[in-house]
Amino acid sequence: MAKTTLKVQGMTCNHCVMRVAKALKAVSGVSDAQVDLAKAEAVITYDDAKVAPDKLSLAVVEAGYKVS
Repeated sequence: MAKTTLKVQGMTCNHCVMRVAKALKAVSGVSDAQVDLAKAEAVITYDDAKVAPDKLSLAVVEAGYKVS
């Protein structure tokens, strides 16, 4: 398992946090996604044999947020 942290821009409330977490957890190979509104980041644990980090960023973008 690998772990990465993404800086997420555009989250303003707990609904945003849930939306980002749901989008990340829906990616095949992701075992956990912890999203923090105050830090504006998501910490994702995933199987690097099943998913590449760019797919994680794409999931956040498709949920309507920006990754920096």
